Amino acid sequence: MNYKTLKISLVVLFLISCQFSIRAQLAEKIEVSNNNQLLGLGTYNHLYSEILKENRPFIISLPSGYKESDTGYPVLYLLDGVQNIKHVVGTVELLTESGIVPPMIIVGIESLDRTRDFTPSTAGKNVYGGSGNADLPQSGGASKFLQFLHKELIPYVESNYRTHPYRILEGHSFGGLFSVYTLMEKPELFDALIVQSPALWWNSEEMTKKAPAFFKSHSDMNKSIYFGIGGGDGWGMRQELIRYTEVIKNNEPKPLHWMHEEVGDEGHDDARLILNYNGLKFIFSDLKPTQEFSENYSNESFLKEEQQLMNKYGEKARRPVGDYFDLAFKLKNDENLSGAITVFKRASEAYPKYVGILTNLAQLYEVSNQTDKAIDTYVLGIELSKRFKLGYEDGFQKKIEELKKN
Repeated sequence: MNYKTLKISLVVLFLISCQFSIRAQLAEKIEVSNNNQLLGLGTYNHLYSEILKENRPFIISLPSGYKESDTGYPVLYLLDGVQNIKHVVGTVELLTESGIVPPMIIVGIESLDRTRDFTPSTAGKNVYGGSGNADLPQSGGASKFLQFLHKELIPYVESNYRTHPYRILEGHSFGGLFSVYTLMEKPELFDALIVQSPALWWNSEEMTKKAPAFFKSHSDMNKSIYFGIGGGDGWGMRQELIRYTEVIKNNEPKPLHWMHEEVGDEGHDDARLILNYNGLKFIFSDLKPTQEFSENYSNESFLKEEQQLMNKYGEKARRPVGDYFDLAFKLKNDENLSGAITVFKRASEAYPKYVGILTNLAQLYEVSNQTDKAIDTYVLGIELSKRFKLGYEDGFQKKIEELKKN
């Protein structure tokens, strides 16, 4: 194939690729119970806690494909789990489909007494949120609740489910306060935290007062932390979060990956959905390739980084599907067909239900004179099209027949 023919083939391939790349992956079906109730949120469980001396309910939501795989998954521990499980499961599924986040297990911990479990100290009179001039006598149980997580719930989850070591803690309001407390009391327990609208006013901002010493003594803290709050939340709440994050700026551990943002005009409660969305995207932002990586591409470095991401987040981790396409298109435009093939091969493994990836890969094999591999890939496309009733079987079969004649 001469240079001019190759360029024309690449242009045609690019146009066809655009057609297929806009087709999203098929969404997974939600299981239905015998009486036609939609499931999908998870399974309700109970664990008796010797530390808390009570039965603790929680929800386990497993990622799509969990039953069919033998791999381990990162775990998101969600505080106020019953209140938040619906929107968090939906957001995680949406972002997982696109490769923005890896598939993960969600553990939604039901709250029985938020004031007791999430507060790090006993509140005296005139505490914000108290009734009149009364104190909150049950407050100050965060230490015990953290022990429950560390010594009972996490070991239970990791003993009964296939987990990857990467753990995330997410909490809102009092749950956000507890997340900050957990970071400072047991920083090794979680690899990432999503801290939403934290009640850092608690006990005259005691967590902020303790923060300078903590961050100075943890200069090598390698984790991801997202601090978010609605722009329409209380002025005091926003300022208290600013004061805490200013401590991080002044004593910033170099490996720490973190951000603080105020979102739109969202209020205290309605901000949870978008803060969860933004927090998940931030924590897993390293799944997106950098411009430097694209400009200095090699097959070896690409595959090495793919493996590093799977080591970090589990074997099912993958980059956003659009980024594989963008990188492959760039390589094709640079006439690096070997690189484009390597990227689409990896993409086909990461997204086994995307027929457009197989189409691109087969056409790349074709223009690079690897006819047998092109035919094999079109055969895979036929199988996928039949399985999901996509309607591409005839077109793929014609391509196979054309290739066999040549």
